[in-house]
Amino acid sequence: MKNYYEILEVNENASKEVIDKAYKVLAKKYHPDLQEEKNKKAAEEKIKSLNEAYEILSNPKKKQAYDAKIARLKQEEENR
Repeated sequence: MKNYYEILEVNENASKEVIDKAYKVLAKKYHPDLQEEKNKKAAEEKIKSLNEAYEILSNPKKKQAYDAKIARLKQEEENR
């Protein structure tokens, strides 16, 4: 399972404001139009991942469901 917090380079307790800022900084850094030709494909993939992570973490209901799923997976792992 993808770790959206790692993709946006924030911790799991990050506020909405921190998530918004991290997304904006990383989206600008990896925007394909700002990359050299040889790096455009990798930048496009990175932007897709950033957008997916931001879509989940910026929406309170989706973030809550994602956090619950992460907690459940961690609990299952600990029980093994």
